[in-house]
Amino acid sequence: MIWKNKYKRKKIQRKLINFRFLNLKGKFNNYMSLILWIFIILIFYSLLDYNFSNLKDENDYRKWNAKQIKKMNLSELYKLKNLNHNDVRIWVLNNTNQKGLAAKIRECLEKGYYIGETHIKGDYNILKQDNFNSKWSNRLKTEIFVHVDTVNNLNFTKHLKEFLLFTGYNSNIVQYRYEYDKSLFEERDITIKLGEDWDKTGNLIQCNESIN
Repeated sequence: MIWKNKYKRKKIQRKLINFRFLNLKGKFNNYMSLILWIFIILIFYSLLDYNFSNLKDENDYRKWNAKQIKKMNLSELYKLKNLNHNDVRIWVLNNTNQKGLAAKIRECLEKGYYIGETHIKGDYNILKQDNFNSKWSNRLKTEIFVHVDTVNNLNFTKHLKEFLLFTGYNSNIVQYRYEYDKSLFEERDITIKLGEDWDKTGNLIQCNESIN
């Protein structure tokens, strides 16, 4: 009987040891599986963050650009951006005591200027820069003369509208001279005469720094 009791106790002890071993082994496997899944999730998260963070940044830039366009009222310029500036023939005349002003504004009309970080494109076709010879007007204020017959060239009104948006001047400074001197149309479409008030209104004040 004694040996039977000993045998039973050893058998029970073996079962307990086996149970504990199996339990620890299961826990170990569960922990390894958990660690493996965490590692896989981290890899997927890194991949998603790497690929989609750029899209997020791009959307942020688009929002910033949209705010800048709205803030600076540039929407009209972007609507007209498909017009060919090079189709417009322009003379730039200086009617001030500032030397080199016509050359500076010419460069600005050809290359554009910046408002903040937004580049306003120029690329106009500047045929001539010179001093104003006072044949048309002795006034010292800035004026824009249009030499195109806009009645028979309605598309040119779009070019004129964009030119006004580019320069920032109001349409009240525009004078139509086609009926007065039709010969001027043979050599130019627009003449901008820079008066002493050229930097008081409009966007040409942004032309102080040249664009390389």
